[in-house]
Amino acid sequence: MTNEDIKKAFAALAIINKKYDRSFTVSDLAQMVGTNRNTLNNACRKVTGMPVKKYINVYRVNKAKQLLTDTGLPIEVIAQRVGWHRSNLDNQFKKITGKSPKDWRAKPD
Repeated sequence: MTNEDIKKAFAALAIINKKYDRSFTVSDLAQMVGTNRNTLNNACRKVTGMPVKKYINVYRVNKAKQLLTDTGLPIEVIAQRVGWHRSNLDNQFKKITGKSPKDWRAKPD
């Protein structure tokens, strides 16, 4: 893995952090930063400890946790704000936190 690969991973992470509410694939991100999917996944894993898709999911769940804690927005709206349908939010939130968004809102950890 080269320094250029690491720079491209950071560029992809910056895109995710800004545009997490939009739909894109790992291949889309790789193309945006000028690399391929496998190289981007490997570089992202080296930088963050996780592959790109997991980073996207964790980032979105963290944004959802923030919105659940800081706002009274309906969970459906929060799901849309983080780039998911409600069912995606429910599934990923439970997978990552062990709680549903509704339970998190009632008693955040």
